[in-house]
Amino acid sequence: MTIRDVAKRAGVSIATVSRVLNGNERVSAQAKQSVIRAMEALNYQKPPAKRKKPTKLFAVIVRNMSNPFFTQLVDVLEEEAYKHGRSILLFNSRNNLQLEKTFLSECINHKVDGVFLIPRSLKQEHLEPLNDLPFPVVLLTATAPTVMSIGTHHQHGGEQVARHFATQGYRRIGFIGASDNQSDRFIGFQAELESCGVILDKKHVLAPYTSESLAEYIKQQIVHTSSPLEAVFCSDDISASHLFNGLKSVDSQWVEKVDIVGFDDTFIAQSLGFSSVKQPMRQIALLGFDMMMESIQIGAFLPQARLLEPTLVIRHAPKTQFISRSPEILRNSSK
Repeated sequence: MTIRDVAKRAGVSIATVSRVLNGNERVSAQAKQSVIRAMEALNYQKPPAKRKKPTKLFAVIVRNMSNPFFTQLVDVLEEEAYKHGRSILLFNSRNNLQLEKTFLSECINHKVDGVFLIPRSLKQEHLEPLNDLPFPVVLLTATAPTVMSIGTHHQHGGEQVARHFATQGYRRIGFIGASDNQSDRFIGFQAELESCGVILDKKHVLAPYTSESLAEYIKQQIVHTSSPLEAVFCSDDISASHLFNGLKSVDSQWVEKVDIVGFDDTFIAQSLGFSSVKQPMRQIALLGFDMMMESIQIGAFLPQARLLEPTLVIRHAPKTQFISRSPEILRNSSK
């Protein structure tokens, strides 16, 4: 059966049948029903879509470009794309779910070959539509069983911090989170502390926080108390730097008295000298890129989730790490 047979049986034009098949809304409800009934009667099967010509363009939707971890991740993806003769289209969702959806629509308009997504939400109702897009989507830094994804075992990262604190003999321990206390990092941290016989007091948990609430937290839980916190786990290096600078602004000695541990081990942690949980960022990017290329080559989007293990990097004194870098200004080699 062909589209012409369907049009004849439904009593409409071939163009009308084509609009119905392609989801065009410029069709009356009556005509649409006639076409659907005709297709059912004739057992008409829509032919598979022709494989589109590759654009050699990938999109990356980042949750927060101000986070240096994501900046480094994009840098590795861009480098790998260049090696494969491809380019990167970058979007910053600014932790806004609606903006993320808008950018996914923009990716359709740009006819990208695939999207690397650092997701705002892992709720099933937000992930299901990803499998209906005309290109493969690979989640990075977070995993879900229904989509292609690769990330870090954040819960194990939190557990490592808890064991470190317990081994050091700390009992007055705090947590500062950028969002809330339902993250895997916090869950693993709290559970491991309890298994070590350490109870995390609710008043020592600040998540989420503002500059005002953090300042108050520093005063009440560290500076103006007879039993100040001995160690604080922060959900990322940005939060840890806020605590570090807050303590330093009160008295630089407090920075040495409180063991601060961040997450991501970005240049922020390396420069200020506090400990941090290191995500295998480069491995995430490279494996994610391989997952994308394989999906494109076989022409199928097969859900798979891979978790990589983090490592805790311990630092005991502030230091600045000097990184060798190439000149950013082009010069005439003859001079």
